[in-house]
Amino acid sequence: MKNWYRFRNWFLTLLGCELLLLVICFFYARTIILEQLLFFALALFSVLVLSDLLLAWTLILSFGLGVIVLISGVVFIPNSSVLLLLISFPTLLGILMKVRHYLLKMASKVQDQEDDAKSDYHSMVNKQSEFVLQSVLIHWSHEDLFFQINPREYNRMLVRIQEIIAQKLSYNDKLYYLSEGNFIILSHDSQISLQEFCLNNIVKDLEALHFHGKNGMQEIQFQLGYLVIDSQNKSKYQNYSDLVSYLKRQLETDIIVEY
Repeated sequence: MKNWYRFRNWFLTLLGCELLLLVICFFYARTIILEQLLFFALALFSVLVLSDLLLAWTLILSFGLGVIVLISGVVFIPNSSVLLLLISFPTLLGILMKVRHYLLKMASKVQDQEDDAKSDYHSMVNKQSEFVLQSVLIHWSHEDLFFQINPREYNRMLVRIQEIIAQKLSYNDKLYYLSEGNFIILSHDSQISLQEFCLNNIVKDLEALHFHGKNGMQEIQFQLGYLVIDSQNKSKYQNYSDLVSYLKRQLETDIIVEY
């Protein structure tokens, strides 16, 4: 649902921005209305055919070239119109990049389940006073860079990652996707160390996957955060946000088991 709301907000921003530009042109610079429409069409075409990396370069170069034209003094239209033309294409392109980003996120079969994870975690923690709950966060390293390279392959990889993790877990273990390449596992099973199990059985299989980019196959890596919640530290991690914050901090440090 988060991706849908973000897509909707950026799409409405796009419509509002284009409408505002056309209104300004209609009242103050009618000679460049056609150019504004062409800019919108060009930005839309660029978003449809270029990757995120190429779009970023297009955004930078278009603004840079516009600045060069503006300061060169070789213009035949008022400075106000030149300034409007300078900012309109990069603005439209930047907004369209956001619209495209969240549209592709919405198209993924693996959707954000953070609301479910939060609800189930609070239910687990408050269910009984004496308990042991193991939690593991598996993070796909540099996942955003892979999304920029090939969004469709990125979405396919998320499906494969989720399938591999789910196949390794027992019936009572809970798996949730938290967006940005993060998968969280919650388990009441205290007979085995979930940390060691994930390292030896899950992460090993995940790192055998290869991302099919435009320049061939690329290896992918994963980071792991681990925490055990029991009656002693239950009050400290009563809130779901505290749990996730701790696990994400563990991704940047050595794995520490807390009891």
